[in-house]
Amino acid sequence: MAKLIGMTGEFKDREYPIEQGDVTIGRKADNVILLDHPTISSHHCVIMSNAESCTVQDLDSTNGTRVNAREIQTADLHHKDLLQLGSVEFMMDAPELATSAARYTKADAEMTVGNMAAPQDFNTISPFGAPPKERKGTWYFLLIVVGILTLCALVVYFFMLFGAS
Repeated sequence: MAKLIGMTGEFKDREYPIEQGDVTIGRKADNVILLDHPTISSHHCVIMSNAESCTVQDLDSTNGTRVNAREIQTADLHHKDLLQLGSVEFMMDAPELATSAARYTKADAEMTVGNMAAPQDFNTISPFGAPPKERKGTWYFLLIVVGILTLCALVVYFFMLFGAS
C-alpha cells in the first residue's frame, strides 16, 4: 500500500497511508489527511490512487504543491518522489509504483558561447554575504590606526630597552 512519509519538521517520520480512491490533504477537519500547519491550505491537494497509478492535483492552494521541486497543478506520483505541500515535505513510499525506465526525458539545458561570468549579485561564496562596501573605508582607517599604534609601541619599547644604558 502506498504511503506518504514526513521528511520535515513536526511531520518527520510520520506515515500517512494512501488508500485507493481520492485522498484529500489539508488543514480542515473534513480532509482524509489532516495537516495542521500554517503553510498548508484548508483544502491543499488531492491524491487520486488506483492499482496502477497515483496522481496528485493541487486544489488552488496558497503556497503551492511541488513534486520533486517542480511546481505542479497535476502530476503522477512514483516511488520515492518528493511531494512538497507549502513548506512541508513528504516522500512517496509506493514500491508498486516504481518504474525501471527513466521518467524524466526532457532536459532543460542551455548551451553558452564565450566566457562564463558569475551573476552580479554573486559577490562571495560566504554564507554571511559580502561586507557592505561603505564599511571598507572604516576598516582601512582602523587598520592604519592599529599599525601606527603598534609602531609607536615598538619604538617606545626599543627606546626603553636600549636607551636606558
